[in-house]
Amino acid sequence: MNVTLKVKLTISYVLLSLFLVSSLLFASNYLLEKKFQTYIVNTQEKKNQDIVHLVENEFNENGDFPSMDVLKNIGNTALSQGLIFMITDTGNKELFCMSTLDSQICDNMLDSMRSNMSRIYPNFKGQYVEKEYDVLKNNKKVATVTLGYYGPYFYNDEDVQFIEVLNKVVIGAGILFLILAVFLGFYMADRISGPVKRVIDKTRQIEEGDYSKRLNFVSKTTEMNQLIQSVNRLADSLEKQQGSKKQMARDYAHEFRTPLAALQSNLEAMIDGVLNPTEERLESCRIEILRLARMISDLDKLVEIENESLKLRKTKFDLSSAVKQVSFNFQQEISSKGIKLDLDLKPCELYADKDKIAQVIINLLTNAIKYTDNNGHIRIQVNRHKEEAELIVSDTGSGIGEEDLPHIFEHLYRTDKSRNRNTGGSGIGLSVVKAIVDAHGGNILVKSQLDRGSRFVVTLPLSC
Repeated sequence: MNVTLKVKLTISYVLLSLFLVSSLLFASNYLLEKKFQTYIVNTQEKKNQDIVHLVENEFNENGDFPSMDVLKNIGNTALSQGLIFMITDTGNKELFCMSTLDSQICDNMLDSMRSNMSRIYPNFKGQYVEKEYDVLKNNKKVATVTLGYYGPYFYNDEDVQFIEVLNKVVIGAGILFLILAVFLGFYMADRISGPVKRVIDKTRQIEEGDYSKRLNFVSKTTEMNQLIQSVNRLADSLEKQQGSKKQMARDYAHEFRTPLAALQSNLEAMIDGVLNPTEERLESCRIEILRLARMISDLDKLVEIENESLKLRKTKFDLSSAVKQVSFNFQQEISSKGIKLDLDLKPCELYADKDKIAQVIINLLTNAIKYTDNNGHIRIQVNRHKEEAELIVSDTGSGIGEEDLPHIFEHLYRTDKSRNRNTGGSGIGLSVVKAIVDAHGGNILVKSQLDRGSRFVVTLPLSC
């Protein structure tokens, strides 16, 4: 059965409070009872000593025994205090015994004591005990007093009443603390579960696609604030992704709609006989088809690279050698534009996917050639640092505006001045570069100024 966090916290608080309160009350009650028992034992001894002193005072200076009436009065006094009084002379001859004088009263008193102790402590092991005291007169023993009582200690009626009141107070305090624990537990559980519930409600809104609102309250719990910030960042990220997806859908639709519309109008015109299917018109259609094919191919590569299940086929290879090979394949295009290509390549062995890294070099070099004017300059550098490789592709081309730099790695993004359809770009090449570099755990930075060229810096871990 599923139980809410609030109920679980309340139960936890109550159980913990119940344990603590019970432990505290048990410990305090135990200590109080031990203290009270010690007090009773000490009081019992004091009573015994008082009876002995009373007897000593009744002896005259010559050590003569008091009269039977006096001994009987002392016996009654002792009996009223729960003691059975007996006295013997120095020859151990019994002179007076209260139990002999009135055994019924003594037995009733002991039974009452036994009943009181059994009622409070059902397992109490008490029994009749006797304790002897010497009676001294002028530092000389004149008699022996024997006091019998229910031991090792006993409670009289007042003591029993005190214990019962004490137990009632302890039980009442326990119930009061338990009630307070329930209310405190409910309050604390509500304080903790309340923000959690608000976070859950917000995540449900996010699940349903509503990213507009944010959690704007602050908790006094550090972990809760971290959770709130994480949910808000998640909403921000998903909102951006949703906007990006919508923008991508519009961009892709626009990119494909324009050439398809041109193809459709030209083909329909030629089919209807409005236009003659000349070699030039057919070639124009073929070029548009090839451009669409390249865009689809770039999209396939981008989807493959951005797929989380992409497995890189890593091998060891020299990055400088890969740059030389790619550059050689572009010699004709470079020569046709009179561009000067400068290679500054240092040996750098890299453990990575060679084909994917070659694609990065191809895309960066293609962009550099495409946007560099005739007789311009392109420079490619490879440097090896302690734990990473560095690839730098710089050109003296048209450059990129400052407002466009943050967006150049987005899908289908082209700047108005330097990335336009007339150059043949699909706006996907740099997205592919960024995705490959990210897949290898690397980083790519760009610095550029309009009409002064661009500089792309790729850093890759040597064992990426």
